[in-house]
Amino acid sequence: MIALVTTLIAVAATPPQVTRLSLPFQGIWGVIQGFDSGSHVRYAAFALDFVPAQPKTTPAPRPGAPLAAFACYGRPVLAPADGTVVRANGDARDWPAYQKGSDPGNYVIIQHAPGEYSELRHLRHGSVQVKAGERVRRGQRVAACGNSGNAKTPHLHIGFLGSVDPIATRPMVFSHYQVLGPDGRWGPGQGALREKQIVRPVP
Repeated sequence: MIALVTTLIAVAATPPQVTRLSLPFQGIWGVIQGFDSGSHVRYAAFALDFVPAQPKTTPAPRPGAPLAAFACYGRPVLAPADGTVVRANGDARDWPAYQKGSDPGNYVIIQHAPGEYSELRHLRHGSVQVKAGERVRRGQRVAACGNSGNAKTPHLHIGFLGSVDPIATRPMVFSHYQVLGPDGRWGPGQGALREKQIVRPVP
């Protein structure tokens, strides 16, 4: 209850978002963890986790399987909007699947406007293509999906930050994307993504 009250207060105190965020990937992906759930609490309460969508009958890779067996591993990660890289790391190892890492992992943090930063985490070792101080454009490839940091399996974590010191997420909305409906038809996204949604970017 205390966590819920804290989250509601944070939402009420957050200024309106001015950055138009695009999905940071190509193709069809699913939201596997949403706001204020699982590990997305406190400073990460408004983060989202994504993996490429697969048929429901697709079995999960077995323990000991190579990271390349996971659909997310190595997929391009894109800048969600124009901005300036303020932090980046690409030297951390990728941990074996199902073994949670014990380091910060690989990440890129981009400032888009005052108090508006995107944070991309769990990136593949050696894949980060940008450095602090570099300008990036919406849709530019900045890294690849990996299994670094505290990820048990490869996935893409994105947070929208109001602060980088300390790291603290804020609510975010996306634009120019579609959501797969229960009838199998694609419809326009409404901005706020939810867990278990299947989504894809549109021009």
